[in-house]
Amino acid sequence: MSNTQDMVQWFRAAAPYIRAHRERTFVILVADDVILSERFVGLTHDIALLHHLGIKLVLLHSSRRSIDAHLARQGIEPRFHHHVRVTDAEALPCVVQAINEVRTRFESHLSMGLPNTPMSGSEISLVSGNFVTGMPLGVIDGVDMQHSGKVRAIRHGAILELLAQNHVVLLSNLGYSRTGEVFNLPAEELAGEVARALAADKLIYAMAEFGDDGALGNTLSTRDCETLIDAPDLSDEIKNLLRQAVYAIQGGVRRVHLFDQRADGGLLLELFTRDGHGSMVTNLFYEGIREATIDDIGGILQLIKPLESNGTLLPRSREQIELEIGHFQVIDKDGMIVGCIACIPDRAAGVAEVACLAVHDDYRNAGLGGELLERVEGRAAAAGLRRLYTLTTRSSHWFLEHGFAEDAGFELPAAKRASYNPGRGSKILSKSI
Repeated sequence: MSNTQDMVQWFRAAAPYIRAHRERTFVILVADDVILSERFVGLTHDIALLHHLGIKLVLLHSSRRSIDAHLARQGIEPRFHHHVRVTDAEALPCVVQAINEVRTRFESHLSMGLPNTPMSGSEISLVSGNFVTGMPLGVIDGVDMQHSGKVRAIRHGAILELLAQNHVVLLSNLGYSRTGEVFNLPAEELAGEVARALAADKLIYAMAEFGDDGALGNTLSTRDCETLIDAPDLSDEIKNLLRQAVYAIQGGVRRVHLFDQRADGGLLLELFTRDGHGSMVTNLFYEGIREATIDDIGGILQLIKPLESNGTLLPRSREQIELEIGHFQVIDKDGMIVGCIACIPDRAAGVAEVACLAVHDDYRNAGLGGELLERVEGRAAAAGLRRLYTLTTRSSHWFLEHGFAEDAGFELPAAKRASYNPGRGSKILSKSI
C-alpha cells in the first residue's frame, strides 16, 4: 500500500509538469557513452514516454568515444587543436562509420515494441535527414581543420513541419556542404544551434557521468555559468556544456538541463519533479530575481500603484512594505523593478501567503509572473512549509492555471483571519507544495 500511495502522490505531483510540457519542443542530446551502455534501454523508454505525452522531440547524439575507438582499431592517432578534433582525410571514414554506428543503435532502440515492455505498441515515427548544412572551420592558428566543421544553417522549417506531423526527428553530428562535402560537427554546439533555430522550450544534455566535477547546484543563471567557466576545478567538457547553455539561452531557449544517466529515470526526474536530477540553467530574466532590500521600496510602490488603484491589489503603505520587505522578491531589469512578489510565512500553521504579485506592463507577456511564483514556491518548500494560499479578486484564473485551487476545507491562519475583510469579496485559493 505504501508503494502504491507513493506512486499516486508522485503522479499527482507530476501532473503540472505534464500539462506544462505538452506540445512543447525539446532538443535532447544523448552522449554516445550512454547510447552504447546498458543504461540506454531505460533512457529509450523515457524518451518514448515523453513522445506519448505530447512533447515534440528532436534527438541528437554525440560520437566522441565511438570515433576514438574506430580510430584506435585502425591505428590512427586522434588529433585535437584547442580541444576540437582535427578530421583529416585519413580519419574521415572512421568518423563517418562511428557516427553511423551510433545513429543506427539509437534508431534500433527507438524502434523496439516488444510486448510486456514499456515500448510495447509505441510505434514511434523516427525521421532522419540532411537538415544541417555545414561549413569548414578552416585554418586555426596555422592548423588546417580539414573536415572538422561548424553549422552554417539549420533547415528549421522542415524540422518544424515534421514535428507538427507527430514525427520524432533524429540528427547526427554531420553537416553537408552545398558542394557535397561532409563535415564532422561538435555535437554539443549542433544541439545548441538546433535549439536556437527551433526556438525550443528546452535543450537537454544527457551525459554519461555529468556531475563528477562537483555539485553545480539545481538552478544556475547565465551569470552563474560564466563564473563557473572560469573555475579551475571544472573539466573542459563541463565548461563547454555551460558555454553552450549560455549561448542557447541568449538565443531564446527558455531552459537548458544538464544531467547524467547513472540513475535510472534521470530524464523523468529532471523534467517531472521539483528538485530535478541535474542542473537547470534558466533564462535571462530569472537571473534578475533577487531578495528585495529597503532600497527597492520606491520601485515596488511605483510598480503596484496602478494595480492598487484598479482594485487588483490590496493597498499597502510604505510602512507596511518596510515591515514585510524581507518577504519580497523582485525582478531587477537594468536598475528598474519590473516584477515583485511577497511570500509571507505563518510557520505555526505551516503555510505562506502569496501576495503583492505584480509585473510591469512592458513585460506582462514574458512569463515573469510564473518565474516569481516558481521562486517563492521553491523557497517556501525549502523552509518546510507545506502549502501556499492567496487572496485575489481579479487574478483567480491565473492562479488556477498555476496549480492553485479553491478549497472549501482550507482555513486562513488565525493571524490572517484577524485582518481579513470579507466585504472585499476576495477568493481564497491554495496550493500544496
